[in-house]
Amino acid sequence: MGTGRKRNTNLYVWTVMVLGILYQRYCYGSCPESELEKREESANIVLTGTVEEIMNMDPVHNTYSCKVRVWRYLKGKSKVNGEVLLEGGNKVMIGGFGDPGICDNEVATGDTRIFFVNMAPEYMWPAHQNELMLNSSLMRITLRNLEEVEHCVEGRLHF
Repeated sequence: MGTGRKRNTNLYVWTVMVLGILYQRYCYGSCPESELEKREESANIVLTGTVEEIMNMDPVHNTYSCKVRVWRYLKGKSKVNGEVLLEGGNKVMIGGFGDPGICDNEVATGDTRIFFVNMAPEYMWPAHQNELMLNSSLMRITLRNLEEVEHCVEGRLHF
């Protein structure tokens, strides 16, 4: 009689563990995102900007590029040279939107975000020459997000 009760307890414990794992995946999604520090370190340029135009749709890879009006460089302003700057120097082209390897990477015209980007690698030229490429997920602009990114760039932990 004691074995049946023990078996039921074990079954209950395993059920709770499995449900906990499934719940965690459901709540946090299936797209793993690196910590903010790692995202900032792997991006040569971090900027805030507003999407002005969506262009260069790639129907095969379902990716696209956007013309972004830059409001502020949080990191790497010196790396953005004249060839990358568009229309008087306050706009850049950013590619890699729709990339399945990046979690939050979809935008619409008028969206203002924090962008973690790098220069497009040479193997992507000439199609993406003088273009910045998304390096990790976009962040919404909030005071807290701006402070956290600024502290990462400055090398101080805030959160």
